[in-house]
Amino acid sequence: MTTKPGSLPPGPGDDAPARRLPPLRALQAFAAVVRHDGMRRAAERLHLSHAALSQHVQHLEEAFGLRLLDRSGGRARPTPLGREFGEALIDGFERIEAATARLRLRGDESRRLQLGAPTSLSVSLLLPRIEEFSARAGFELQLFCPAGPADLAQARVHALLMHREPAEHGLRGELLFEQALLPVASPGLLARLDPQRWWLDPVPGARLLHVVSDGWREDWPAWFGADTAAWPLPQLSLSSPMPAISAALAGQGIALLYPRLIAERLASGELAPLPLPQPAPVKRLYLAWLPEAEGAARLQWVRDWVVALLRGEDGGG
Repeated sequence: MTTKPGSLPPGPGDDAPARRLPPLRALQAFAAVVRHDGMRRAAERLHLSHAALSQHVQHLEEAFGLRLLDRSGGRARPTPLGREFGEALIDGFERIEAATARLRLRGDESRRLQLGAPTSLSVSLLLPRIEEFSARAGFELQLFCPAGPADLAQARVHALLMHREPAEHGLRGELLFEQALLPVASPGLLARLDPQRWWLDPVPGARLLHVVSDGWREDWPAWFGADTAAWPLPQLSLSSPMPAISAALAGQGIALLYPRLIAERLASGELAPLPLPQPAPVKRLYLAWLPEAEGAARLQWVRDWVVALLRGEDGGG
């Protein structure tokens, strides 16, 4: 067998039709059908018409001589065999995506570092000082928020600030900071509360601002238990610390936050601390990173900068 100049010789079985892969677009389409458990959402995500998506799936079924979708009951859903194949495709595409992202990040190694972080921390501490940091460190620091362990695992960021222990997610990391939480309220609300028994004082606006995002939802329950119906005051569920801070500033309830996150608000008197009903839970902040970033000078720059900011130091690097 001869090959064209500059081309790779065929691998084992490359010239056997039965060993050839179906078209990549068809494989991506079917993976989307399995991921979203149906045609409608898959078509929306891929920006395809229902007819075009159906054609991709039919191409695969004809190529294999097998039924991959059960079309009875008015809705097409993967057959057991189709789901098994689709989940394998999803895993393969995720591996390709992660490997590609890591390669891109390595190519950018000398120019920038992407740091994933909670939105509250980014807005309160990091963003106001990021340009000064980049000027001193000699590379661009980009914030990606909100971000979670999946963003690091898929290499969308080089490093991640997180409130959970990184090892729980199979990540490398270290504890940077810990601080006891503090109940805070606006001075106006505080003036209407019994300061020594505020958690039993059902005055208008005396509600617990309960942040339910990952790493925060256990904070009030550490004091009052998991059953919110049994809490001594009404609760208002909020998606992140940022709306909890805003609601507390507006006199709409009592937030439970770590003081460094709201240091300027406390210093200005916009928020005031309340006595603790019992020993306070502790908020911890960890830095996790990709294995490729282990020991990198840029990672050490970012670590030292964040630690300095959390300790209330200059933080310029």
